[in-house]
Amino acid sequence: MNDLISRRRLLSLGATTVGAMGAGSLLSACGSGGSAVEAGKGSVTWAAWANPGEAERFKKYSADYQSRTGVKTTFQAVVGDYQAKLLSQLAGSAAADAFYVGDGQMAKVAESKQLVDLTSYLSSGNSPVKESDFHPGLLEVCKTPDGKLFGLPVDCNPKVFWFNADLLAKAGVSQTPAQLFDAGGWTQDALTSLLDNVRKTGKRGMILEAGWFDLPAWLTTFGGTVFDADGKAVFDTDEKSQQAMAWLFEQLASGNITYGGSLPKGQGVDALFYAGELATITYGRWILPNLKQLKFGYDIVPLPSPGGKEIMPVPVATAAIAVNTKAKSMDAALAFAAAYVSKDGQKFRLSGGGNAVPAVAGLDEVVTEGDLPAHGKLFTEIATKGYPIPRVLARNVQLASDFPTYMDQLLKSKAETAKSFSQKLVAKLNGGQ
Repeated sequence: MNDLISRRRLLSLGATTVGAMGAGSLLSACGSGGSAVEAGKGSVTWAAWANPGEAERFKKYSADYQSRTGVKTTFQAVVGDYQAKLLSQLAGSAAADAFYVGDGQMAKVAESKQLVDLTSYLSSGNSPVKESDFHPGLLEVCKTPDGKLFGLPVDCNPKVFWFNADLLAKAGVSQTPAQLFDAGGWTQDALTSLLDNVRKTGKRGMILEAGWFDLPAWLTTFGGTVFDADGKAVFDTDEKSQQAMAWLFEQLASGNITYGGSLPKGQGVDALFYAGELATITYGRWILPNLKQLKFGYDIVPLPSPGGKEIMPVPVATAAIAVNTKAKSMDAALAFAAAYVSKDGQKFRLSGGGNAVPAVAGLDEVVTEGDLPAHGKLFTEIATKGYPIPRVLARNVQLASDFPTYMDQLLKSKAETAKSFSQKLVAKLNGGQ
């Protein structure tokens, strides 16, 4: 039932936080979160992108919600260009009562003026979830500059460091990243040594990709500041960011790190990792269902840090559920959206083989399920300390689309130094075009 998940497809949708795949027992009638809507009153339709496994789980959630509340609940899977179809439906007053919005799409969708401000509902006492329940920072992508809250995170995917333990052992790596992290020695030097060993075997050690989810992580994990408090990009002048950028360029030059845009046509980063040709990959939990089908040992740790033990801030991808101002039954739509992202709602969707991380606290049992991976509890800790898509990209859809293409052009030119590369990216970000 599990499709091979393409990270590029998911990130292009802003959908790295899709719901669980695989079978799992339904929660009991009283166990999936309550709502203030009167039993049996109203109906709700809701829409999201979904592969076959996700669509099955979403339909199960709808059926369970309907059985508990008596509210007729219908899920609609949207295929193709999700954002274009959503905006078209909103323009034609044909959108579902509630629907997913990607973290890079919220600002554009909010311009339709057809999203409900959820702030008062969450604080009314009727909602099974509060703003304070979510991991710090995740709500930022759901808010407008004036503080209105137009969506609720459905779940999330923090950037973590996955490794193939079998491949590392064959490369002569004496301590895995997990062993190094547990011992307080998971540093930049330790990663460099690991990559040196892998390169000598002819395998790839690590791949850097273009986009907001990849580059900033390597600056902030080593103590750099990418954006200041006003949202202005500053990593071209921030000392620690520049040190981290210089390290990245050194590793690219040595062959320890491969630039993803230079891979032969048809070679996907995740596919290389699954095939045992790539030793490490810095993705979210979305690859776990596929890894469970493979035969090599794997685990996760945070990205390395200056002290070797800290969990530093790195990107966390998320998506949100929003409510249509033209919902047929507003009470039913609000109650459904809140229950969907509540602790019980997220547990229902992400248990039993899920490929995302809860966006609310108190669900470690989801990410430690089956002890796969062994350090799965770190997913929650990394999510708690992470940050969402930068405001400048979240609020400028065109810039968000252009930024990875521009970064790709600079890296492929091979004419940039760490400094000039930083300066050009910062100018692009701060110029907003």
